[in-house]
Amino acid sequence: MISRGPLLKVRRAEIDDAAAIAKVHVATWRSTYGGMLPDDFLASLAEAGYEERWQRVLADESSRVYVAADGREVVGFASGGRERAGEDGYGGELYAIYVLQDAQGRGHGRSLVQAVTAGLRELDLSDMIVWVLRDNTGARNFYERLGGVYVRAQPITIGSALLEEVSYGWRSLDDVVY
Repeated sequence: MISRGPLLKVRRAEIDDAAAIAKVHVATWRSTYGGMLPDDFLASLAEAGYEERWQRVLADESSRVYVAADGREVVGFASGGRERAGEDGYGGELYAIYVLQDAQGRGHGRSLVQAVTAGLRELDLSDMIVWVLRDNTGARNFYERLGGVYVRAQPITIGSALLEEVSYGWRSLDDVVY
């Protein structure tokens, strides 16, 4: 467990966390991607569907999922595992990291990345890539502060929107700056 104080902590997620992760997932997509993704797509996101998805992910030991908690409330999550798209030079991937807007700026993001990198090491992975929407400047700045180096861009379709995503990479997990 990685702690940042008596009430703020990051821990490995459990099946019972699926509903809380789904709640954070939907809330953060709506707050983060408003103006980037179509309003009807964001409105269609349902916690129940994400809860089922996260139950499946949490039951599968091939990835690592962590939650950030403020007391007993889950305020963020991150997941990672083996790189999924065959990107040359990267074996590990930070799949997702989201922290509720009102809980940002308290170190949860850095602690979640630290937990994921430890999980990647458990999987015998030594590097990491992450994909982020090009227009998500807050997340891009976060990855750059962590020492991520721009890798490349590619198109992505989310709902009815054609967007561009960019990747940041760390050739060694030792290069991640917390």
